[in-house]
Amino acid sequence: MAGVHRGPSAGATVEEVGVKSVKFPHLIARFREMGETVSSEAQDSAFAAGVLTPAELALWHSMDPRDRRHAVGVTRRFAAGCRGAVREELAAALLHDVGKSQVSMGRLARSVATVAALTSTMRRYRDHERIGAQMLKSIGAHPRTVELVAGTASDAVAVALRAADDA
Repeated sequence: MAGVHRGPSAGATVEEVGVKSVKFPHLIARFREMGETVSSEAQDSAFAAGVLTPAELALWHSMDPRDRRHAVGVTRRFAAGCRGAVREELAAALLHDVGKSQVSMGRLARSVATVAALTSTMRRYRDHERIGAQMLKSIGAHPRTVELVAGTASDAVAVALRAADDA
């Protein structure tokens, strides 16, 4: 059938398949975390409401409950490791995965996409930082929040945020 993509050819290179270097312990922890029951949504929402603007909070609520729980955990680790973090930086921690809300994928597909982008949906999922930054720009979020969510910052705060996400 013309125009139908059936995945990579048998001799495809790693780059052609879109395989990404990934920290497997982090991937395993996220996979396990996605399977857990979300039990503290009210506490997570209250925590987020104490940090985010109303427009940011609306985006945060558009995220999957497991992504919201993960984001709160990342934010707590980030705040503990980066004591001088300002509101805009804490907002970035809470919203670092907001772009994933634009791509509907199950637990297993998300994990596969983290390693290899085999489909257009998986490629969009892997582009969640850029998508999230665009979402934040569209609501007028602070440029520092946008920069951190986009993954374009490389200062000590950005390093601390990535470390909190990888923990």
